[in-house]
Formats: sequence, structure tokens, C-alpha cells
Amino acid sequence: MNNRRQEKVTWWLGWVGDMPRVTTFLLQKPWLSAWALPKTVNATLRAIGIVAFANSPLSGLFILSAMFVGNPAVAWASLLAGLVGVVFSKLLHQPEQLISDGAVVFNGVLVGCISVALFPSLSGHQVDALFWLALTAMLVITAYIDKGLNALMSPSTLPALSVPFNIAAVLMLLSMRSSAGLTGTLGPDMQQYSGSNDSGALPSLSENTTEKVEWLKVMEGSVLAAGQIYGVGTMDASILILLGFLVFSPLLTLFFLIGSVIGSLLGVLMSPAPYLEVYAGLWGYNALLTAGGVVYFLQVTPAAVLAAAVAATLAALVQAASGHVFSAMMVPVLSYPFNVALLLLLAISTTPDPPLLWVQHRTFPEQHLYLHLKALRRKDQNVAAPENRNQEELQQITSK
Repeated sequence: MNNRRQEKVTWWLGWVGDMPRVTTFLLQKPWLSAWALPKTVNATLRAIGIVAFANSPLSGLFILSAMFVGNPAVAWASLLAGLVGVVFSKLLHQPEQLISDGAVVFNGVLVGCISVALFPSLSGHQVDALFWLALTAMLVITAYIDKGLNALMSPSTLPALSVPFNIAAVLMLLSMRSSAGLTGTLGPDMQQYSGSNDSGALPSLSENTTEKVEWLKVMEGSVLAAGQIYGVGTMDASILILLGFLVFSPLLTLFFLIGSVIGSLLGVLMSPAPYLEVYAGLWGYNALLTAGGVVYFLQVTPAAVLAAAVAATLAALVQAASGHVFSAMMVPVLSYPFNVALLLLLAISTTPDPPLLWVQHRTFPEQHLYLHLKALRRKDQNVAAPENRNQEELQQITSK
């Protein structure tokens, strides 16, 4: 009876979270067959989701739908990036498991999404055939950067996260500016640039000139931060993206929202009025990713909960400090603050007797928490067993 119940639980777990049954099934199928298309679709959808740790094709489908709602060009760029990423991951002999999970493809997806979202604002030109050709070339380069950086970081056991994306995206965006004859802080409309609004265009001071904080818009910005991860900062797209996160892990989604609120509130303190970037979600997305990354890579313990809040705060501080440097180049901070903050926190888990515990086999946070609590319960039982045995022996001796 217990075995039959265990089989039901195992079957159920195979279709939630990271949906391992899909991965296991497709890994058994050869690439040189009709299964190449489903394998590529799975890897691409997972790559879209794993940008925010949601390693699920279902989550990826929600997020891809959000891209089509917010900016169809971003969606097509992500699909192109998925195809190029899978092909060159195979050519670079990346592990099959990492290709299937989209882990070696997602940096290219980010390069595609953000380049399309920002190209009109930075260059003053529309997305054209030449842009798509340049983007394809940069996606190929991103695959090599991803492979090299992960090889460099492998001795530390820390992930490269989206560092490859930050390198490739800066190269892409600055190259596009140069091709448009723009240098320094000169923009197509002579405005200072720091991020994109709902349509990917430059924020305009004429949109809001009040210095009073509109707290409802701050909270709206905390939601829009989800869309800004992919360069589609509209409310409907952001809600769809959050739903994609939710079907993967409600716990992860909760920490995303907590991190986003922290980042947005700190953005009010550290950015000048009229707080347009805060309202657009540009101060929330790095903190959002950082807080979520803590509970994805580390065991969900009280120490990790505190670390998530600290890491989200650190991401916002890094964004405030580095924004001046990036604005001088006329490019946004991208996910640089997220990478700095999360890598520093994750490094703590590699020290002797760490206060933060690394998750060895990552699936989704709810399962991580369940297995962690189960291991603690088993450990307590093993400790209690010898004590009970000693008490029984002592009682026997006393009775004699």
C-alpha cells in the first residue's frame, strides 16, 4: 500500500515544477530524428523560463505569450536565440542535460530580447534586416562566451548566471550605437538614457513632473519589474510572466515579489524625482532576480530568508552605484547588479561550515524545502535512537 502511494507521489512530482518527466523522455530521443523539433522547442521554452530560474516549458510558454502581447519582436528574437543557442550548444559539445534544461541557451535569449527592446531607443532606427543579421552573429558569439565563462568559473562551483549576457549585450548595444554614428552620451533625441519604459522607448520627463511619490505606482512598478526582465514592461505582459513563475513555484514567485518591492522602495530613496524608472519597474527587476536566486540555489532556511532580503538590498545598492557608469555609455545596468549581489551571497555557501546551505540537485524550491525538512527529521531520529537505546539499557541495569 505504501509503495503504491509512493508511486503516485512520484508520478505527480514528475509533472510539476521543473517537469522532469518531459526532460527524461526527450533525453532518450536522438537529435537526428523527428524528435529534433520537440527537443529544440523544449530547450527554448525552458531557456526563456530559466532566465528567472523557472526551468519549465510551461512557464516558458506563459512568458513567450507575454512577449507576443508586450512586443512581438521580442518574442521572435527569443525564438531565434533559442534556435541558434541549441545549434551552437551542440557544436560546442555542451552536456545534453544542460541543453535540454536551457541552461546554456538562456543568455542568448536575454541578448535577443533586450537588444530588440532597446535598439530603437539607442539608435533612432527601427528593427530591420541588418539588425536581425547582426543579432544572429551576436547570438553565436554569446554561445562561445557562455561556454568560456562557465569553464572559468567551474573550479569555484559557482554558476556564471547571466554574466555572459551582460558582456554580449553591452557589445551589441554599443556596436549598434557606433553604427548609428552615436558616441558618448549623445542619443538619437539628445536625451539622457537610463532604461526603457513600457514600449522600450526612452523615458520622457514630460510624462510626470511631480516630485511627490505616488505609492500606488511604486507598487505597480514592483509588478512591472517582471516584464522588464525580458524587455516587455507592460502590465498585461508582466502579469502573464508572473503567472509563468507561479506555475513553476509559488514560493519562488513570493520571493520575487518581495525582492521587487525591496528594490522599488530603495529606488525611491536613491533615485531623483519624478521616479519614472521606479514606476516602470526598472529598480525592481534586479532585486527581484536576486531574492529569487537565493531561494533557488540555497536551502530555504531562516538564514536564507534573511539572506534573500540582504541580497535584494545589495542589488539595489549596486544598481545605484553603477548606474552612473552605465549611463555614461548610454546603456542600462542590465542584470549586472543581480550578478554581483547573488554571486557574493552564493559564495558564502562554499565556505567551511557555511550558514547558507547549497542545494545539490536543483528542481524547484518547494521540493528543496520538503527534502531538506525530511533530511532534518531523519537526522533527529538517528540522533534520538542511540539515546533511547542507552536509556533502555540503563533501566535494565537499574532493575537488576
